[in-house]
Amino acid sequence: MTHARRDAATAPTEDALRRELTAFPDELERRSDPISTFYAFRYRNYRLQWTGDLFTSAAQWIQQTVVGWLVYDLTGSGATLGSVNLMRAVPILFVAPLAGVATDRVSRQKIIIWSQMIMALLTFIIAALIMTGQLRIWHMFAFTLLVSCAQTFNMPARQTFVFDLVPRRVAPNAVALSWAAFSLARSVGPAIGGGLIVLFGPANNFVIQGVAYMLVMTSVLMIRNAKQSEPRPPQSVLKGMREGYGFALSDPQARITLLMSLISPTLMIPLHMALLPIFAARIFHSDAAGLGILVGSIGFGGLIGGGLTAALTRVDRRGMLQLVALLVMAGCEFAFCVAAAMTQSLWLAMPFLVIAGTAESLYTTTNTTVLQLVAPDHLRGSMAGVLQLSFVVMPIGGLIAGTAADYYGAPAVGMALTATAFACGLAILLFSSRMRHLRLSDLTRQPSRTS
Repeated sequence: MTHARRDAATAPTEDALRRELTAFPDELERRSDPISTFYAFRYRNYRLQWTGDLFTSAAQWIQQTVVGWLVYDLTGSGATLGSVNLMRAVPILFVAPLAGVATDRVSRQKIIIWSQMIMALLTFIIAALIMTGQLRIWHMFAFTLLVSCAQTFNMPARQTFVFDLVPRRVAPNAVALSWAAFSLARSVGPAIGGGLIVLFGPANNFVIQGVAYMLVMTSVLMIRNAKQSEPRPPQSVLKGMREGYGFALSDPQARITLLMSLISPTLMIPLHMALLPIFAARIFHSDAAGLGILVGSIGFGGLIGGGLTAALTRVDRRGMLQLVALLVMAGCEFAFCVAAAMTQSLWLAMPFLVIAGTAESLYTTTNTTVLQLVAPDHLRGSMAGVLQLSFVVMPIGGLIAGTAADYYGAPAVGMALTATAFACGLAILLFSSRMRHLRLSDLTRQPSRTS
């Protein structure tokens, strides 16, 4: 596909531009304004969405911390911990394509509200089981599976809803600020989760999660007059899925961006999911609070990276930004594993996770923004569904990492995974001119309104 054809496919139509000006009547006056770090907060609906992002991310990170600790505490098995994480992949593999098509056809606001309600209900049920002493390991498998089903619908709806709340040119800044909310929650959530396990037990963690999901529902219900997406002609669900995946695999820029999105969840996120509880217990000889510090360190770095990404509005070379961030992330996580093995000191190894979290934020935010901007407006939800494929390989990587750690130790497995990720990033840097030369200005360009 030539650049001209891709520009024609991805640029908004004249009808879409008219809808945007209806939703944002002062956009013509603002169009010449420079986009500063917190520019997207000028839009009321986006502020409500951002608040929801913060609470739902906090709930998810508290959940990930307490589930990991509970499963390992109940079984003492890295393989079982990896198996529970693997349950997250089942609904993503089978439901994500349907969720992507639904996001393009059904009110994204309603999808978010219903998914949050379901997650809140499931979370309160687990809290009750813990409080009554009836929790069993199969409950954690079932809980992980059902919550993942709800999240599979929630995530593409949240990601694409941003584009209904701000003009297209503000979207990169809005996505970066949303990632900052995610990172803020990741830095605070695990610390809260670990602290509550120590002070009050894990049941309180699940109560906080449920309350957070209810607050998200409230914030989304307060959003009014969001920009309406371009109407789609009636077609079968299967045809919609085929169209979305067809674009992701046939468009060269979408294809290399999607490949980039799979490196971290396959090779580095398993260290966060499956290995950090083992590092905390066996290497640093700590408790749940230590696990909270480790995961919170990544989140603190992500908060820095989210703010940095939102401030980098003048950086046009987004392909190089992704590649450099990926290499820094892989290198720092490798250094974390080495420092942990050599010193067994949580405080000496932790700074490497902070830097890795900063780089991860730059890498993931830029990758998500590019993939959403590459997609035509009517396929944005489907592309968000495709992007969830990374969550299929994530628990698989976690299962492999957790099982291998039982035999070779968490530091050795972590070093092998992160070294492989670094090699993948270096290969793309050397051999993909398309990624090296990717520019944000080519993706946000809009056609003349008079053409």
